[in-house]
Amino acid sequence: MPRVQERAPAEFTNTVDITSGKLSYRRPVVALVDQAGAGAIRTALLVTESGTIFTVPELTSGTQTITLPALAAAVVGCTYTFVMVDTADQDFNILGADSDKILAAVPKGDGDHKAAWSAQDSIGFDANAILGSSISVTCISTTAAIGWRAHDLIDGLAANTGGLNVA
Repeated sequence: MPRVQERAPAEFTNTVDITSGKLSYRRPVVALVDQAGAGAIRTALLVTESGTIFTVPELTSGTQTITLPALAAAVVGCTYTFVMVDTADQDFNILGADSDKILAAVPKGDGDHKAAWSAQDSIGFDANAILGSSISVTCISTTAAIGWRAHDLIDGLAANTGGLNVA
């Protein structure tokens, strides 16, 4: 039987353990930097950053934002994860580009959601979000009304409620 070559997805780096010969994959991690004021925490995300985990620091002033790539065929399947590494202290919002929507529903801690899943302009961390809270978003379509899907939402607060927002 021919041997199949393992390949890592493009967004992962791969390494080979020289003692076992096994291939392993690692996701890139990028630390965002507080901008000390309302506005973009950095430039819009790139397709080449798909698979990246972005750590969000304590924010000192104003709502800070990051924008997802504009919808296109090359963006479908791109995934980004955001993790709080302190208490937020200010809101942090992940925005769809232009009128691109994010399908989202925020959990309310009892196995249900605060509202039904719907298309939103943003999802993010409230000022009271704590260490370990996280959000992932994946592009699922080139259609603006359903382009992105928020998933793997973890609200670090007790009862899994109060640390995430949608708008």
